[in-house]
Amino acid sequence: MEAFAEAERQGAEGIECDVRLCRSGELVVFHDEDLRRLCGIPVAVRELPLAELRTLKVKGGPGRSATGRIPTLDEAVRSVGTSMLWNVELKVDRHEEAEPLAKALVHWARRSGMGERLLVSSFHPLAILTCRKLAPELATAYLWEPDSYAAIWHYFWAGVGASAAVHPGVRDVTEEAVERWHRRGFVVNAWVANDPAEIRRLSEAGVDGIITDVPARARQVLYGDS
Repeated sequence: MEAFAEAERQGAEGIECDVRLCRSGELVVFHDEDLRRLCGIPVAVRELPLAELRTLKVKGGPGRSATGRIPTLDEAVRSVGTSMLWNVELKVDRHEEAEPLAKALVHWARRSGMGERLLVSSFHPLAILTCRKLAPELATAYLWEPDSYAAIWHYFWAGVGASAAVHPGVRDVTEEAVERWHRRGFVVNAWVANDPAEIRRLSEAGVDGIITDVPARARQVLYGDS
């Protein structure tokens, strides 16, 4: 949540975060499948209820102590202002997790009233397809790893699952590719670009959004912010 607040301070227009279901059914913000790297425990997030996850300390960055904790999606959203856009990525490691996770996200979106500020994305086509089926009012985006599968599969799954956007890795972004995606009606948000030259190249290629770890740097390149 500290990182989200810092992104807002740096002028980010939206925040990308990863969500998973814990054992007690809450949506929690966490990237990894298990807790080994960030909490030192070789246990999957899905195996622990929220009450136990709250007792864990999350490792900080270089030179920082492990004082962070795993937030729920509600807590994450409350960490920034109400004008912030949210790109919530559904993290699916096992096929059978896709539908329950998507259903939980749809329920959360309707309960929270976040629909107009929400873009739901996933590498797993079934996750976004489920969202699209249950809540056609939600914007969905398909994303993929560079060099994963043949391009024809990304073309297919984007058409099936995505209602609003595609999220290609920066290596897959060319001016021709962006024009092709735009013709299909998709917003194009590229990930991840931190180098000024790469950010400039993506902008010149015509992307609509850039996912970055350094919003202030991106704004300086794009808008000349100091």
